[in-house]
Amino acid sequence: MELYKAEILIDQRHLLGEGPVWDKDSNTLHYVDIMNNALHSLNMTTGVRTRIGLTQNIGCFALREKGGFIMGLAAGIYLRSSDGTHISKLPSPDFDPHTRANDGKCDPDGRFWCGTADQVDGVLKGELFVVTPDGRCAKLLDKLACANGLAFKGDTVYFIDSPRRRVEQYTFDAESLTLSDMRIAVEIDPAHGLPDGMTMDSEGMLWVAHWGGGFVGRYDPATGEMLAKVTVPASQSSSCCFGGEDMQTLFITSAAVGKDDEPHAGKIFAVHLPYKGVDSPKFPG
Repeated sequence: MELYKAEILIDQRHLLGEGPVWDKDSNTLHYVDIMNNALHSLNMTTGVRTRIGLTQNIGCFALREKGGFIMGLAAGIYLRSSDGTHISKLPSPDFDPHTRANDGKCDPDGRFWCGTADQVDGVLKGELFVVTPDGRCAKLLDKLACANGLAFKGDTVYFIDSPRRRVEQYTFDAESLTLSDMRIAVEIDPAHGLPDGMTMDSEGMLWVAHWGGGFVGRYDPATGEMLAKVTVPASQSSSCCFGGEDMQTLFITSAAVGKDDEPHAGKIFAVHLPYKGVDSPKFPG
């Protein structure tokens, strides 16, 4: 198995760092701190860091082609202008009050996928939604505990509900906005923690952050085999995305919640790899 080691990129503790997104147009890494209600950015050219404070937990977001963000917050999905002067809530979906937005991203066709996670353990009220650029919205999955990592290849969707300890594979119908033909692509060893955020490389391999495992694993979804491991000096590795000028840098978020004994918990990490990742698509709406 190939082994790599991630190094500290941003030497700041975030309570629940998550959802990294790479903007190739501005050479900027964006990510969220869910529990601190903040969206952070680091321009890799200038080194300038910025922070957008919000009034709700922010679980996920994507960039908009016209500027600004589409964001999954505690109460629903919102559109925010680039200067923050206009913020509007989409009429649907309606989140169950026992949940909040968790992981999400845009697929290659610009649809925004957003999952929710239980705020109360065991209620299984989590759901997975998709919002299209033309305003359609559909609930794709329900009875989830913690909707997490997503990855896309053609009409295939890979999805993680963390407590299930697996990566599920579905076929997506873009007309009916439905998922079908579920199969288990990857089973996660309980000794490796919980699967969390996820991205894909140009070879179609999945990169899964392991919450409680302190690493990101590269998996072949056809066989379920772990092919490579990137160790992270923070046990609660939460998500990852590819970026950089050559799209070969893996950026990794982590969480400090409950980890006062870990000096690097909650920091942001990076590693340059011999693999090229996929873009972070933007939302056309």
